[in-house]
Amino acid sequence: MAQHILEAGGTLPFTFHVLFMLFIAFVIYQFFLNNKFYDELGFSNEEPKTIFRGVLGVLFLAILLMSILLTFDVTGNTYEENLIQYEFWYSFLLMLFTFATINGALRAFNLVNNYGFKPNIRGLIFPLVGLILIVLKLITT
Repeated sequence: MAQHILEAGGTLPFTFHVLFMLFIAFVIYQFFLNNKFYDELGFSNEEPKTIFRGVLGVLFLAILLMSILLTFDVTGNTYEENLIQYEFWYSFLLMLFTFATINGALRAFNLVNNYGFKPNIRGLIFPLVGLILIVLKLITT
């Protein structure tokens, strides 16, 4: 386990990496297993469930799988190669969650068309938590 912590950049970055994986697992749970999640967001029809359980659910499953593969060094790369993979992966996730946070903020404050949906602060909080964890991971590396 000590080797995995060293590859992640130390104890603190490894901790944030594990917290990020737990956050993604929580989001996946919300998408697939919690029907009240959609009601609380204000969706009344089945289309959002299809999108969240389809395209977005698969995206978050891929993010979780990639994080697990990097954490446990399934490919057996050296430290230097793994650090480059971490930097690339977290740079990609930083961009993804930055755009998702901006989108959530624009929709929460009614700055763009919400197509009749009542905006909810949860749409801003979910990507913001992921963004904060990624920034903390990148700062501590």
